[in-house]
Amino acid sequence: MHSEGDIRKAVRLLLDKYGEINITEAKEMLHEVLEYDEEDKEMSSSRNEIKILQRIGNIASHQATEQKIYREGFMLDKKYEPARFTAVTGIGDSKKKISKTQIKARKKKTKTFKGCKVNWGALRDKNDDLGNLGEEFVLEYEQERVSEFDPTSVTSVLHLSRLQGDGLGYDISSINNDGTIRRIEVKTTSGNINTPFFMSKNEKLFFETYKDESVYLYRVYAFDKLTRRGKIEIIDASTLLNDYDFNPVTFAVVKKQQEI
Repeated sequence: MHSEGDIRKAVRLLLDKYGEINITEAKEMLHEVLEYDEEDKEMSSSRNEIKILQRIGNIASHQATEQKIYREGFMLDKKYEPARFTAVTGIGDSKKKISKTQIKARKKKTKTFKGCKVNWGALRDKNDDLGNLGEEFVLEYEQERVSEFDPTSVTSVLHLSRLQGDGLGYDISSINNDGTIRRIEVKTTSGNINTPFFMSKNEKLFFETYKDESVYLYRVYAFDKLTRRGKIEIIDASTLLNDYDFNPVTFAVVKKQQEI
């Protein structure tokens, strides 16, 4: 069962993509970023919907004020019907809703970048301890970095791949020093900085689509699985696309369809 806290994190992932959505849209889209368990899919005893969708509505009904900024990094405004979730920017007491222009820009980029649909079964079968540990290492690094300029925003640093795998094209959602969104893809090797690493077609497409925004590859190298520590080189999208070679080394092989 996913709690309201889990759902708030998932709503934040949707806002990273769309900028602003209402509660009805959140209910329609939540499955894009969160895998429902069996209890989530049980019917509510009080409403004609499954339990996890009812919990989305509970976020609004449990909110005592008309507007509230949540620590996950969004505002819920109940003056609208249905109530609206909007991403926020800024740090500390200066946090505010992103502008209409920024909302339009996020939605436009989302239409351009068509992330692969998540194969949840394959994701569960994935056994990449090194990659997972590297992401945890970067998550801790980002939480510490953000705490230095805005301790109230540490909870807005989210480990996306725990929820949705490769579907969004990156692993961690964080913030810059001015409170704007920072999207991070993590690649980890135990070897030195020159050890090759691998990217999916989906991940590369993400960097190409968002190359003019705050998107980074955190290159974790010399990583020790026992100490769970390594070194990090931060590479921006432009540097990655211009200064690195992308060599095709694997193919998806399927049987040809016979002509009738």
